[in-house]
Amino acid sequence: MADHKYGDLHARAASIGWDFIVLMSRQGKIRLAEFFTSYTESDKRRILRDIAADILPRAPKMCNIIEKGEHKYVYRRYASLYFVAGVPSSGTNELIALEQIHLFVDHSILELIVNQNL
Repeated sequence: MADHKYGDLHARAASIGWDFIVLMSRQGKIRLAEFFTSYTESDKRRILRDIAADILPRAPKMCNIIEKGEHKYVYRRYASLYFVAGVPSSGTNELIALEQIHLFVDHSILELIVNQNL
Protein backbone atom coordinates (compact mmCIF):
# COMPACT_ATOMS: atom_id res chain seq x y z
CA MET A 1 0.00 0.00 0.00
CA ALA A 2 2.89 2.39 0.70
CA ASP A 3 4.18 1.90 -2.86
CA HIS A 4 0.76 2.87 -4.21
CA LYS A 5 0.76 6.14 -2.23
CA TYR A 6 4.37 6.85 -3.17
CA GLY A 7 3.61 6.33 -6.85
CA ASP A 8 0.47 8.43 -6.53
CA LEU A 9 2.50 11.32 -5.07
CA HIS A 10 4.94 11.20 -7.98
CA ALA A 11 2.12 11.10 -10.53
CA ARG A 12 0.28 14.02 -8.93
CA ALA A 13 3.42 16.13 -8.58
CA ALA A 14 4.45 15.53 -12.18
CA SER A 15 0.99 16.39 -13.48
CA ILE A 16 0.89 19.75 -11.66
CA GLY A 17 4.44 20.78 -12.50
CA TRP A 18 6.25 20.50 -9.18
CA ASP A 19 9.98 19.77 -9.33
CA PHE A 20 10.11 18.83 -5.64
CA ILE A 21 8.22 19.00 -2.36
CA VAL A 22 9.80 19.50 1.05
CA LEU A 23 8.20 19.24 4.49
CA MET A 24 10.26 21.06 7.07
CA SER A 25 9.71 21.76 10.78
CA ARG A 26 9.90 25.28 12.21
CA GLN A 27 13.32 24.35 13.58
CA GLY A 28 14.60 23.52 10.08
CA LYS A 29 14.56 19.72 10.32
CA ILE A 30 13.62 18.13 7.00
CA ARG A 31 10.75 15.69 7.52
CA LEU A 32 10.25 14.77 3.86
CA ALA A 33 12.05 15.69 0.66
CA GLU A 34 10.85 14.23 -2.62
CA PHE A 35 12.40 15.28 -5.93
CA PHE A 36 10.38 14.62 -9.08
CA THR A 37 13.07 15.67 -11.54
CA SER A 38 16.65 14.49 -11.68
CA TYR A 39 19.16 16.31 -9.44
CA THR A 40 22.63 15.41 -8.24
CA GLU A 41 23.05 14.80 -4.51
CA SER A 42 24.95 18.07 -4.12
CA ASP A 43 22.13 19.97 -5.88
CA LYS A 44 19.57 18.36 -3.58
CA ARG A 45 21.60 19.37 -0.50
CA ARG A 46 21.97 22.92 -1.85
CA ILE A 47 18.23 23.21 -2.51
CA LEU A 48 17.38 21.95 0.99
CA ARG A 49 19.92 24.32 2.56
CA ASP A 50 18.54 27.26 0.52
CA ILE A 51 14.97 26.46 1.50
CA ALA A 52 15.80 26.43 5.21
CA ALA A 53 17.92 29.60 4.97
CA ASP A 54 15.33 31.52 2.95
CA ILE A 55 12.05 30.44 4.57
CA LEU A 56 12.75 30.02 8.30
CA PRO A 57 13.71 33.65 9.06
CA ARG A 58 10.72 35.12 7.21
CA ALA A 59 7.94 36.84 9.14
CA PRO A 60 4.50 35.20 8.95
CA LYS A 61 2.96 38.12 7.02
CA MET A 62 5.59 38.05 4.27
CA CYS A 63 4.90 36.70 0.79
CA ASN A 64 4.76 32.90 0.47
CA ILE A 65 6.73 32.87 -2.77
CA ILE A 66 10.50 33.13 -3.10
CA GLU A 67 12.19 33.20 -6.49
CA LYS A 68 15.63 31.62 -6.35
CA GLY A 69 17.53 30.82 -9.54
CA GLU A 70 15.61 28.41 -11.73
CA HIS A 71 12.98 27.72 -9.05
CA LYS A 72 10.29 29.43 -7.13
CA TYR A 73 9.72 28.17 -3.60
CA VAL A 74 6.01 28.31 -2.91
CA TYR A 75 5.25 27.49 0.69
CA ARG A 76 2.56 27.39 3.35
CA ARG A 77 2.91 26.77 7.02
CA TYR A 78 0.47 24.41 8.71
CA ALA A 79 0.91 24.11 12.49
CA SER A 80 4.62 23.44 12.97
CA LEU A 81 5.38 22.25 9.40
CA TYR A 82 6.28 24.15 6.27
CA PHE A 83 5.08 22.59 3.02
CA VAL A 84 7.36 23.83 0.25
CA ALA A 85 6.80 23.13 -3.44
CA GLY A 86 9.58 23.84 -5.90
CA VAL A 87 8.16 25.01 -9.20
CA PRO A 88 9.90 26.29 -12.34
CA SER A 89 10.54 30.06 -12.36
CA SER A 90 9.00 30.56 -15.77
CA GLY A 91 5.46 29.73 -16.77
CA THR A 92 4.12 28.84 -13.31
CA ASN A 93 1.18 30.50 -11.60
CA GLU A 94 2.22 30.80 -7.97
CA LEU A 95 -1.32 31.22 -6.67
CA ILE A 96 -2.34 27.94 -8.27
CA ALA A 97 0.70 26.30 -6.66
CA LEU A 98 -0.40 27.66 -3.25
CA GLU A 99 -3.88 26.25 -3.80
CA GLN A 100 -2.40 22.90 -4.86
CA ILE A 101 -0.41 22.74 -1.61
CA HIS A 102 -3.59 23.47 0.34
CA LEU A 103 -5.53 20.75 -1.51
CA PHE A 104 -2.64 18.29 -1.05
CA VAL A 105 -2.55 18.93 2.72
CA ASP A 106 -6.35 18.89 3.00
CA HIS A 107 -6.58 15.58 1.12
CA SER A 108 -3.77 14.02 3.18
CA ILE A 109 -5.41 15.00 6.48
CA LEU A 110 -8.77 13.67 5.33
CA GLU A 111 -7.09 10.39 4.32
CA LEU A 112 -5.48 10.10 7.77
CA ILE A 113 -8.81 10.67 9.52
CA VAL A 114 -10.59 8.08 7.38
CA ASN A 115 -7.81 5.50 7.93
CA GLN A 116 -7.83 6.04 11.70
CA ASN A 117 -11.59 5.52 11.87
CA LEU A 118 -11.43 2.16 10.07
